[in-house]
This record gives sequence, C-alpha cells and structure tokens, in this order.
Amino acid sequence: MPIVNFNSSRMSGLLEFIESLNSWGPQSRELGLGTFQQSLGVPGLFPEDNCFLLEEGGRVRGFSLLFPELPIGRSVLEMGIARDLEGTTQELELVRRSVDRARAIGARVAHICVAGNPSRAKMLEAEGFSRVRVYWDMVWSQDELPDQEVPPGFIVRSYQPGDATDLTEAQNSAFEGSWGFCPNTVDQIEYRSQMPNTSNQGILILNDGDKTAGYCWTCLSPLNESTRGVIGMIGVVPEYRGRGISRTILLASMEYLRSLDVADISLQVDGSNTPATRLYTSVGFEKVGELHWFELLLS
Repeated sequence: MPIVNFNSSRMSGLLEFIESLNSWGPQSRELGLGTFQQSLGVPGLFPEDNCFLLEEGGRVRGFSLLFPELPIGRSVLEMGIARDLEGTTQELELVRRSVDRARAIGARVAHICVAGNPSRAKMLEAEGFSRVRVYWDMVWSQDELPDQEVPPGFIVRSYQPGDATDLTEAQNSAFEGSWGFCPNTVDQIEYRSQMPNTSNQGILILNDGDKTAGYCWTCLSPLNESTRGVIGMIGVVPEYRGRGISRTILLASMEYLRSLDVADISLQVDGSNTPATRLYTSVGFEKVGELHWFELLLS
C-alpha cells in the first residue's frame, strides 16, 4: 500500500477514515470531525509536510501526523490505523515515515502515546522506542462537586478576545521545565481558542487584581452518542503556587463543564506527579486507565 503526503484534496478521505475508527452519534460526529479538521491548521504544523496517509485503492487506511516541537527538540507522533492492519508492516512503515521526517527537521527525540494497544507498544519497542512516562486517564462522574470559595482578592473569569498574550505568558511560565511541554506562541493560543471543541467561556482565568495567577483550559470531546468534558490544561503561575488556587480554578472549570450537561469529565495526568494526582483524587476523579508514552532518540 502506498504512503502519500496529505493535501487538501485528500481531506474528505481522511475524515471518512477518522469517522470509521469511532462510534459517534450525529452530534459527536460533528464535534469529532470538526475538531480533527481544525487541528490540521494549528500554526506551525504544516500538514502537507508532516501528515502521511496509507492508501489502498484510493481509500485511506491509516495516517500518521507529526507535530514538530523544535523549541524543545522533539516531535510528537499521532497515528491511526484500520483495525485489520494493526501490528502489520503497513503500520510500521507509517511510524518509520514519521520518524524519518522528524530526523529531517532536526528533532532530537520522537514521542508517541499509546493507550490500550499492546500490538503497537510491542512494535514500537522492536523499533527501538522505550517507555518513558505513564499518564493516568482519570474520570469524574459524581452527582455533586465539593464546595469551594474563591480566595479573597481573586476572581474567576472567562477568556476574552485580547487575552491571548497574557494567557500565553501564564501558560509558558506555569509549565516551564515540565516534561513534554513546548512553549506556545500567541498565534497558537489564539487559534486553539477558536477551535470547535473550545469556547471562550470554557477557558477560565484566575485573576489576582489585574495579574493572571492561574488558568484552566477546558474542552469537549465526543463520547459515543454523547459529549465528554475535558480538563485540558490547568496551570498556576510560579509565584502563586502553594496557595491552594489549583483547586479553586479546577472546581470552577468543572462547574462550567457540568452546566453543558456533559456525560462526565476526564483528564490525563503524569502518574508521577503526586501533588496533581492527589488534587484530582480529592475532588472525586478516579483512575480508569493508563497512557504510555514511548520515546525514540534520534541523534
């Protein structure tokens, strides 16, 4: 089966393939396909160079998508394959094509996340990848949220047009030095704030006067026939750490998601980050699975 570069004329075929991998209802389908399509336009991605399609008889049977994160020397690989091709040489060739591309653009390391796919994990290890991180998949599905008051002097507000610069600075400051975090640009923040799975109301900012102390970026994800709320990122600016405001912004964000009548709320967190896992467990999140991050050194 040939592997070809993505271009706009292949968009409909790629979206048809993405839909085939999921069991979406009409509402979930619109959300899932719209989000995937818009993700190809994130500034700096260049899908014509970094997205590869496995085709058979003109139909897409698999894809690999490489997200360049060269400021930290890495590229992140995302992929999907038809179920009857899992663990085959065709899937391996998609991985190799993306790894070659990562080397060509100067990345020092390639990362890929694997969830519930033993054949892919085995294939990656045979290619020289090693497991370097285990993230927890956590879900909240209770009836009530714990009580929480906003600390005196602080306010929680929604993202507004014009906030992108301040939010970019806060996010980059909050996550500087964290494993796998690549600093965002203002253009990327602005673009992501307008994607179909995101709304201005769902990006909550905790202000101390006119200063940004922390934020939580929520989004929506298709879940079979319904919609799941997602805590995408939650960060606290270093000077405000240790004051319990992570819990404040987390619960405010969960309250917002509950107002949308989502089926449940999920998040992913580094299993070795004990303060974070303790926080999420304390408000009722439960671990439901693991996601394994694999790494290949390229230099």
